[in-house]
Amino acid sequence: MMKNQFEEIVGCDAVNDHINKPIPEKLWHYTSYAAFQGIITSKKIWATEYRFLNDREEFLHAKNLAQELVNEETEFAGEQFPAREILRQGVDAAFSIGYLHEERLRIMVASFSEEGDQLGQWRGYAGNSAGVSIGFDLRSTRPPSNIGTAVTFAPCIYQEDSKRALLKEIFAHYRNELQEWWDRTMNEAAKKQSQDSGIALQRVKAAISEHKDELRQIADRRHRSLQFDLLRIAPLLKSESFSEEKEWRLVLPMETIRLPTNHPLEFRPIRDAVVPYVAYPLRSPNQEGPIFCNDLILGPGSHPSADVGVNMFLQREGIRVLARQSKVPYRPK
Repeated sequence: MMKNQFEEIVGCDAVNDHINKPIPEKLWHYTSYAAFQGIITSKKIWATEYRFLNDREEFLHAKNLAQELVNEETEFAGEQFPAREILRQGVDAAFSIGYLHEERLRIMVASFSEEGDQLGQWRGYAGNSAGVSIGFDLRSTRPPSNIGTAVTFAPCIYQEDSKRALLKEIFAHYRNELQEWWDRTMNEAAKKQSQDSGIALQRVKAAISEHKDELRQIADRRHRSLQFDLLRIAPLLKSESFSEEKEWRLVLPMETIRLPTNHPLEFRPIRDAVVPYVAYPLRSPNQEGPIFCNDLILGPGSHPSADVGVNMFLQREGIRVLARQSKVPYRPK
């Protein structure tokens, strides 16, 4: 098997902590009755290509915020380490030629929520409330961290302060090893040469030239780490206007995906496009029987007798759950 390029990258502690937050024992997925039937029978959920989500701008949000924070960095640090420029080069490379470049980005997303009966989500994601909200136990869905995958299953981040703080942690993780090498190299060069400030620039150039291969190796390693962290966290940064949804996202970056089983790219037609998606299993590889569906709410726009057919269907599929009606006092026009 080809070695995954991210397998030996530890990543930023702050990112690791966020994407490994404990998964709640119940998360909800709003959908239509047709999709509900497909999820239960196939035991899979469709993760859709990000360009076909409701708010495509959120992926540009991470890029814009990262570039804004670069401008707030100190220009020089330590032994005249060009902190801001080094960081700018790394961030620009990640978004312009790396996996986060818009034309290269291939990310599939499946969405869940901590809220199971919310009007905005009924209207937005469940056929204007004529659908269902499925409660899942997804605690075994997250892939193991030791396979070096960039796949994440974690809560979205809405608060501006939290997003900025997390990106700054990523930047520090990227920069620190480079600056440590730089400061050490400059100090060694200073011991060999005059301390006269008039030749400081020449001393820097000479030291970098002498150790250029070592610098290239460190820089390449840090660039991979920066891309890894940004790839895992950027899809989780959402506008604060969506905060009431309390969304958890399963994010599948297709170019870097490495999972125990293969998930081929598939396509489905809609009114005005053909949508790429991945059918992702909701059971662990060794699990048999039905998926872990532990609750079900019928949308406020459902047929008056919808629970009859739904409960018969669930019983046939071996799922011991009784559907309940939404408490939202809403009827679509």
